[in-house]
Amino acid sequence: MAEIDAVRDALRLYGHDIRAAVSDVVGGLRLIDPARVPPDLQCQLDRVRVAGETLADLIDGATMLSTGRPAQAAPSRGFDFRSFLAGIEMRWSGRAREQGLTFRLDVDRHVPERIRAARIKLDRILGNLIANALKFSDRGRVTLSVRLEADALIFQVRDQGRGFSKPALDRLFTPDGRPTNENRPGTGLGLHISKELADGLGGALVVENRAGAGADVTLSLPRESWECRQGDGDRPDLSDLTVLVAEDNETNQILVRQMLEGMGARMLLARDGQEALDLLAHHPVNIALVDIEMPRVSGIEVMRRMRQRPGFDTPMVALTAYVMRENREAIYAAGADGVIAKPIRSVSAFGQAIRRHVGRSMDDAPPPQPRPDAEATMAAFDRNRFESILQAAGPDGRQEFLLHLLQDLRSVRGELKQATAGNDTVQTRAQSHILISLAGAVGADRLQQIAESLNAAAHKGRLQEAGTLVSTCDHALGALIAQVEHRAAS
Repeated sequence: MAEIDAVRDALRLYGHDIRAAVSDVVGGLRLIDPARVPPDLQCQLDRVRVAGETLADLIDGATMLSTGRPAQAAPSRGFDFRSFLAGIEMRWSGRAREQGLTFRLDVDRHVPERIRAARIKLDRILGNLIANALKFSDRGRVTLSVRLEADALIFQVRDQGRGFSKPALDRLFTPDGRPTNENRPGTGLGLHISKELADGLGGALVVENRAGAGADVTLSLPRESWECRQGDGDRPDLSDLTVLVAEDNETNQILVRQMLEGMGARMLLARDGQEALDLLAHHPVNIALVDIEMPRVSGIEVMRRMRQRPGFDTPMVALTAYVMRENREAIYAAGADGVIAKPIRSVSAFGQAIRRHVGRSMDDAPPPQPRPDAEATMAAFDRNRFESILQAAGPDGRQEFLLHLLQDLRSVRGELKQATAGNDTVQTRAQSHILISLAGAVGADRLQQIAESLNAAAHKGRLQEAGTLVSTCDHALGALIAQVEHRAAS
């Protein structure tokens, strides 16, 4: 008991300084310019950064316990699950390479983007299981597979080692579960900790030897322990908006109506393009959502005709499954303020996109001008989010994705330079919309905000007042291109 009290006293005494030191380490790693670091070193820096962030979470939890406040008292928060898994891959792939092994992450496409769970507990469990698998494997691959099965999240760590001995299986999950005659370091405490954490989450941990060689350790978490969240928990209030929806498909009409009415919006329905033109001519609305493929008059033609009407500045957003570059360019050239891809998967994101476009049109203030001294950090993107995209693309599709992304980014940069130099507001709006989409996809949030401000400046005819914004956008976009080029080369 005295030893426990001593540890608690030490954590109380040094906890603040430890957190400050770890924060400096993690912050310093984030400031390193990836474009100036060789690819092999960048992988190691990513690994250290992810491990540092995990260490910071562990220190916070331990400090909370030392003050008498149980860590589980803090509410579980929703987090980007795919990004979390990408961080695990970055952390453990480096460790595997050092041992001459391979670490692979295999995520099923049905796994949710976001979950609400005890993130640090889940990270501790998976870290212990992966570390054990690497420790007891002399060759081959360690795989973490994640899938959704009968409403449960299943995490399975598979190795190609020798499996668990009979004495080890008999003492499984005990604090000193490692048999004394084992020739590997450790006491078996990691599995004991993982079992306790899994039980605390309401989950189950199962260990099995596989026929031939290797073992599977499987963590099953029931739905109530992770509460699937697709981002719909933070739906915006649209009760002050009237939305025109031009959509000829009855199923889509019902779905969009349910989403809009669930957020409080009033909806006007146009079942074809001609009806949309008539309603827009006689009924004031805050925003128009226009399907591209409609009878009588297409969505492209609806937007083109409405933009030709003097004084019509209502935001118009295309609802379409056609999101390839050539389709987007035609849509924006017709006068669209944005594109929402079908099928709509997130009610929250749908509502936030509507609110963003309406807010932009109602705001008469000049667009914000970023500080020049902040330019160097504006192209930074969420590396975890970016790596999760590459993971989803798979080994065969990653290079193709990167090449297409580079092609799009370079093209947008060239088109924006030409459009802004010529004060071409229509083309600037079209290209900045494409940049908003690209930056958002790779996690370049600050660049996305700059592109949105540039779009607003073009929408209000204020490009000539936005010189700093234009140059800042070009600088940040150039830096992002350099980072993607570096990643493609690695």
